[in-house]
Amino acid sequence: MSATSFDLVEGPYLVSRVNLYPYRPLRSDRVDLDRDLLHTLTDEEAHREFLRDRLLETLHLLTPSLEDEDDRRTALAVKRDVFNRRPPRTPLVGHPLAWRIGALGEWADSWERTRLATATLDEAHAAALVEERAELVAWARDPATDRSTALSSPDLHRAVAARAAVPADRAPDKRMRKAEPSLVRYHSRSTVKVSPYSLYTGVFFDDLGLPSSATRDGEPLRFSTVSGLRRLLVRQAARALAADPRARLEMEWVFTGGARRDGDRLTVRRRRWAPPSAGARAEAFGEEEVRLPLSGAWGTLVSALERRAARPVVLADLRDGLAAELGQPPEALLGVLVKLIDAGVLVPWAPVAEQDPEHDRRWHEAVRRLPGPVAARMAAAFDATEEVLKGFAEADGAARARSTAHLQRLWAEAVTPPGAPPADPEVASSPLVEDCHVSRGAPVPRAWTRGWAADLRRIMPLLFALDDQRVLSGALESVFVSRYGVGGRCDDLDGFAGNARAAFPMTQRLMAGDTDGAGEELRRLVAARRLAVDHLAGLARSDADEVEVDPAVVAEIAGLLPEREFRARRSLAVFGQPDGGRLVLNHLYGGRARYFSRFLSALPARARDRVAEHVRRSGPPGTPTVHMRSTLGFNANLTPPLADEELALRDEPVTGSGPATADLALVHTPDGLRLVRRRDGREIDPIYTGFLVPHALPYDEMLVAMIADSPFFSFGDTVMDLHARWETEGFTGPVPRIRSGDVTLFRRRWALETGDLAARPGESAQELHRRINVARLTRGIPDQVFVRPLQGARLGPLERAMAPKPQHVDFLSRSHTATAAKRLDHLGPSLLVEELDPCPERAGLSGPHGRHATEVFLELAVVPAAVEAARPPGEVRLVP
Repeated sequence: MSATSFDLVEGPYLVSRVNLYPYRPLRSDRVDLDRDLLHTLTDEEAHREFLRDRLLETLHLLTPSLEDEDDRRTALAVKRDVFNRRPPRTPLVGHPLAWRIGALGEWADSWERTRLATATLDEAHAAALVEERAELVAWARDPATDRSTALSSPDLHRAVAARAAVPADRAPDKRMRKAEPSLVRYHSRSTVKVSPYSLYTGVFFDDLGLPSSATRDGEPLRFSTVSGLRRLLVRQAARALAADPRARLEMEWVFTGGARRDGDRLTVRRRRWAPPSAGARAEAFGEEEVRLPLSGAWGTLVSALERRAARPVVLADLRDGLAAELGQPPEALLGVLVKLIDAGVLVPWAPVAEQDPEHDRRWHEAVRRLPGPVAARMAAAFDATEEVLKGFAEADGAARARSTAHLQRLWAEAVTPPGAPPADPEVASSPLVEDCHVSRGAPVPRAWTRGWAADLRRIMPLLFALDDQRVLSGALESVFVSRYGVGGRCDDLDGFAGNARAAFPMTQRLMAGDTDGAGEELRRLVAARRLAVDHLAGLARSDADEVEVDPAVVAEIAGLLPEREFRARRSLAVFGQPDGGRLVLNHLYGGRARYFSRFLSALPARARDRVAEHVRRSGPPGTPTVHMRSTLGFNANLTPPLADEELALRDEPVTGSGPATADLALVHTPDGLRLVRRRDGREIDPIYTGFLVPHALPYDEMLVAMIADSPFFSFGDTVMDLHARWETEGFTGPVPRIRSGDVTLFRRRWALETGDLAARPGESAQELHRRINVARLTRGIPDQVFVRPLQGARLGPLERAMAPKPQHVDFLSRSHTATAAKRLDHLGPSLLVEELDPCPERAGLSGPHGRHATEVFLELAVVPAAVEAARPPGEVRLVP
């Protein structure tokens, strides 16, 4: 068996994301004629450019020899027109110059054809815009649009309602025109771009052990919804409770797990929260260390607290118990306890774990028992939420909007700490979240997924080399070895977690090619990465429309990679759009069931069991799997347990039994860092299913998630290469499509200046539409694209996760070209433009009212060769 061999196991499930609203572009019915006219303009411009230099030279040589003064003036005027690329200002039909210079007649005829095409396009502009706006009105009047935008924002819902209320043929007023960019953006989001966690995109779980849903294409698309409270609001309101002098006395508190004794000091890792920035849904949090002396009375108090608050205890009872034990007045001790709360020594204990299905009910019961106005406001918000959710699934958009606005006001009051001004409910996110499940998914037969997995398997060494997480893991290992030595052991994960941050700047240096301080195996990994990046950059510089990854280069990369890269276990989350037997890759992430497990709670137990079985089987044999289910208030993190044990999070209740980070040690092995139980040295297999990148987690959770080693593929080097060519070479051509068999890894791409999409001074909407389209046709940019920032710097996973989402642009839509500059301004001065491939018009899911945009998710587990035993039905092992 080769040292570089491995097995690839395809998961027994396929997840589809399906847009509920069918694909209906904002285009005129005469779009084919528009396309022909724009091609005419482009071709004529290219033809005149072909004639230009020769024509200028001929006019330059001929003009001095012309004896007639009028002819000489005409020749000079025409020469200026040709030089300035403008139409002739002197009539040339039948003019002697046109007879003497054949190219001049061609040039004049070209301008006449351009004039006619321009006039036809411009005359149709107003009527085409009416048609597009009529389609926008039809979309706005759809009940699903009305219901989904009610949860997006009050402004958007009002704009949709206003557009729906006017006749389709009536021109929008000033307010409607101002809202049009938002409507165009959301129309694209709900018809072209799939996105989870919303009503306009539904999720379907296809158990591949059962008959395929591919035969059900064309059936009506039914859906059901699951609504709930945004748990970030509960987190925020709980902090307001903890700050209220009356409520906190009756709340339970616990001695923080983030405290440790360092000689004569107590070191506490304390979390600090900052309010959400404009447009953000959640607060930012950070961690800082606070040090308290353990000498004298402080030492006695801390020791007493460690005993009495080792388990959750009501603050009033803790105060009274300490007062009796230490012989101090209760009120004086309360003042000290408040200071310790501020220092993070004592932290509030939630009445229920966030992952608990009874989370909202248990919190509701708890705050009802608490005194004070803050608790009363939180209880009122829970009361109203419970009432709204009873009929929310069936409510229309208007009812949803009213309910949402009512809850926003109540929760804005509930999350306000004592003495602080209330938050503005208008700028807050919706207090409710909603998942949608559809009755069928993308028509993808099992044979297609097997083919895609085989195509990805052939380039897997290249993907190993491009896995940013492996470089980060290598950097983390280097930091660990520098502190604990080769084969070392760390029994204080919390203490090391802060030092682990040093791995991040080292990772950036390594990916930039600086291997100073790196060990031999890490150097080999970086060398393999450089070869992979150079190969992709070389392919991207090809003049062909499509290129294929070279198997010889993949084999060379495999030879450079350390052998342990082929022993590492990885789970690849493959997101893409199916098009016949082809898969166009959207994202390639890592994590066992990480990106869809939040939907499992609404599925039958059989589906959850199948996922849990696959998750366990993709881990090391004989190693118990421990599930880390942190949420931090994010509903997207909610997931049923996928392992027998659950990691006990610091200062957080959990629903299952299992070790805490304090019970674990980190050891260095020939295959990298591993987590073991301190009591017996047995290794554990951690899985993390939260949607946050590890860097965004608290230190101790971050370390566990990093050891869980979920692959992360940014492919940022390919974007950086295009940016460098755009900036230094003025490169305006396309980057070709890059494939591996039937899997398209990268779509065709172009660089573009954001300013080119904005109207110039005095430029009409008709002129803007023509100019943008002629410019993009000249460069070969297709009708429809997705646009995102063109970055010239390497982005880390956290920065990439926070990057703006891609925006859809349809250049044949007047509504799109008129609003493009405003919709794309937030993406920065330089844009990365990708072809819309495949278009839902030919791909996607067929229904009675059209084709629906779809995306599929499949999971591939990479495991060491020849270790897999018998598999459950539906699970496929792919071997070389």
